[in-house]
Amino acid sequence: MKNIATSLLALLFALSFVGCTKDFLDVNKDPNRPETADLSHLLSGGEYTMVQAFSQGNFIGNNLSSYVHQLVSREVQNYGMNPQANNPLNTWNYAYTHALSEFDAIIKVATPDGNLIYAGIAKTLKAYAFSVMVDLWGDIPYSKFNVSGVTAPHPDHSAVIYNSLIALLEDARADLSDTTAANPLKPAGDDLLYAGNAAKWLRLCNTLKLKLLLQSRKAKSDVTEWQTKLSDLVGEGSFIASGEDFQFWFNEKTNPADQRHPAYLAEYGGMQTTYYVSPFFYEIMKGQTHNCTANPFAGVEDPRVPYYFYNQLKKEEKDMGSKLYEYRNGEFVSIFFATLGSNSSVANDNLLTKVGLYLCGGKYDDGAGGRVTQYNAGNGYAPHKMLTFAALKFMLAELVLAGETSGDARALLKEAMEAAVDHVNSVASKQKNVPAITNAARDSFTGDILAKYDAAPDNSGRMEIVMTQKWIANVFNPVDAYTDYRRTGYPTLFAPERTSNPGYGVNLTPNNYSPAQVPIRSIAQFPRSLYYPVTSETDLNPNLKQKIDLSAKLLFWDK
Repeated sequence: MKNIATSLLALLFALSFVGCTKDFLDVNKDPNRPETADLSHLLSGGEYTMVQAFSQGNFIGNNLSSYVHQLVSREVQNYGMNPQANNPLNTWNYAYTHALSEFDAIIKVATPDGNLIYAGIAKTLKAYAFSVMVDLWGDIPYSKFNVSGVTAPHPDHSAVIYNSLIALLEDARADLSDTTAANPLKPAGDDLLYAGNAAKWLRLCNTLKLKLLLQSRKAKSDVTEWQTKLSDLVGEGSFIASGEDFQFWFNEKTNPADQRHPAYLAEYGGMQTTYYVSPFFYEIMKGQTHNCTANPFAGVEDPRVPYYFYNQLKKEEKDMGSKLYEYRNGEFVSIFFATLGSNSSVANDNLLTKVGLYLCGGKYDDGAGGRVTQYNAGNGYAPHKMLTFAALKFMLAELVLAGETSGDARALLKEAMEAAVDHVNSVASKQKNVPAITNAARDSFTGDILAKYDAAPDNSGRMEIVMTQKWIANVFNPVDAYTDYRRTGYPTLFAPERTSNPGYGVNLTPNNYSPAQVPIRSIAQFPRSLYYPVTSETDLNPNLKQKIDLSAKLLFWDK
């Protein structure tokens, strides 16, 4: 019932964006051509269900964030997303049943009629959505997906799919560049991402192609003409520009459907904490080393901290009495990854730190503290990030450090960090009375990180700095963070042997109820892909065999 309600909400939400657009109202001018309306509805519906599939809420973004140690999840503690887990099941079903089917329908209807902007956008979105599915699951049905009469499609090898997606992006680029079509319908308000701007879609198409080439750089022999494609693409240099982030903005509206960020509704809509912030993540951004003795940014406090996290405790609340907690650092309170679970009753007391303004449109932390709900904090106005301008700069810096392109990796890192801070300000601007991070604060912070970069002994150390800053910027986009870690090994993830009390989580504010040393379970092997969902796939499709060992490197690019 929950999934059905979510589907209806998605449809109502998508239609609310297009119900008053000119293209929609013009449908009845030619009642014999109803596909005009279909293109409009298919595009907005497909975009929104794709965003849902890969974001927070009842989808993969919730649990996968704990795999990259930005959040901690009781539900999938210690890498415990099993084949019956609800969030990956919802992501799989939403992507295949809704978004990808709708993109295919657009391509089928738009291409023969010469509506190539629609076709190019749909091909770009199909390539993006399938690339995320491959990065999560590896071999999946692609060539036989959505083929009439095929009820049990065989999975295609991940390398074969990557090659097909790169070719699909090249087709999309041709469509988006075509000026000769005889009947060019152009999307506008029905395109929830770029409002039908073909030039922006073309630059995104190039940027997504760069992303696929980057992610396959350690397996370049498996990608047809990898080097030529990369050289041509970088030489052309036509990528998304500042302000052209590939993202979907949730907003503060509650009518005709609630359009606030799903994490905001979960975190601020009830009376309990939904998203437990990882102490490891918090300490990295604070420049501390209690639970990350190898913090590459030791001694450097990130100015984005009050935009990322909101502490409900007030400074005067020195004593939490008989409240059990696993980790307290000043007013920051949370739980650890892979604990025995004996010190978590505070989780039911709504005293834990919440995800803040930048992550979900929640509350900016001005230091005053206080319990928060949707009625007194934030407005839910925040984007789901898929590929930002900052991420582009981090990608280009990685390619230089890996020796795949020429350029100045340090300058690209600087540009990436500036763009990442500016992106935080773009979200902060959607709320009243929230200060922006000043250019002076941004530049001082960037200078401190660049000093760490300069002090790194080799390119491996410099790569760690680039990828760890990208990981911070990619918060609430755990798919890319998960892929980046498997490809590069960075950031160096939480492990009890790398705490200041090896073997335990370090609690900075112990009392009679909460120990200084929090027992940590033996951490499971890191899963390098996800199980296929059982109830909708492996139980019904005999050609999709369930994985046995998730620690095996099953994706072609995972070298």
